[in-house]
Amino acid sequence: MAVLDPAGGRRTRRSGRRSPALRRAATLTLAVAMAAAVPFSGTAGALPTAPTDPEKEIAKLNKRAAELAKEYRGELIALNDAEKAARRAAEQAERLERELAGTREVVGRLAATSYMQGRLEPISLFAASDPATMMRDAALIEHVRIDNGRKVQNLQRLSEQADQARRTAEAKVEEVRDQIEDLEKQRDRVKKLLAKYKPEAPASGGSGGSAGRPDGVTGTKSTIIGNSMTSRMRSVLLAIDGRYGPFPAIGCYRAGDPQDHGSGHACDFMESTGGSMPSASARAHGDAVAQYAIDNASRLGIKYVIWRQRIWDVRSGGGWRAMEDRGSITANHYDHIHISVL
Repeated sequence: MAVLDPAGGRRTRRSGRRSPALRRAATLTLAVAMAAAVPFSGTAGALPTAPTDPEKEIAKLNKRAAELAKEYRGELIALNDAEKAARRAAEQAERLERELAGTREVVGRLAATSYMQGRLEPISLFAASDPATMMRDAALIEHVRIDNGRKVQNLQRLSEQADQARRTAEAKVEEVRDQIEDLEKQRDRVKKLLAKYKPEAPASGGSGGSAGRPDGVTGTKSTIIGNSMTSRMRSVLLAIDGRYGPFPAIGCYRAGDPQDHGSGHACDFMESTGGSMPSASARAHGDAVAQYAIDNASRLGIKYVIWRQRIWDVRSGGGWRAMEDRGSITANHYDHIHISVL
């Protein structure tokens, strides 16, 4: 378009090209928008953060849990599960936040490079009168979208995952704290219960044995594997086997087990074998066995019952608690009822 030159009156033609500064400004607008489009929780531009010093918080809770386990005579399975889950969640949150920071840095460099090189001119799509210029700019923007879109999408995905991991870690830490506080409230009741049931050790000293040993059982309906146990565990086994047997098998003493099986304080009442899921009737049978153990826990000196990925612990005041997934039917106690005694 011809116009008068104010300085000399000459007619000149206005160029359709933009100045480099305007092009860079337009480029920066789009590039910054690409990075800023990713939502973040909290204040604008802030990375999601894990619970304040989660490892320190978990360490403090772990110390309280260890004191309770010692005072309450044995491992607190549900609490230990919750502690492990909290630690895993905190580690996951920390890992994702490191990855998120690195990915956001990559997208930031992309924005800076686009700005410095003036590679994009999105405003020209709306202002350019030359169709060829509009097509060229559209092609460039499409190229960058395809080439770098994955980086921006990955940033958004990581942001969401890191935020969720942080929330999960906070919830897991809070769950541990709640369980500890609940157990601490039960202290007087648990002391009376433990005073009623003095500690016992297998008559064989935990070396294991075969059917007929003084520390084992005879005349049962079920096959006993690891027939070595405390007298209290023997009484529980005879009561349950006499009422609900025969079972496919009952597994008790287990050499090298650092928990109750290794000290003769636990038995597993199998409802199926080979790691298979029990039938509907076997599951109902297991429900009845577990409920009998709970109903008679105080009379028989039962410490806790595990069945179908849940635990009932007499020291925590009763009530089933869900357990973490341990990875298999047997590990999650879907095929057997685990009973430990005081």
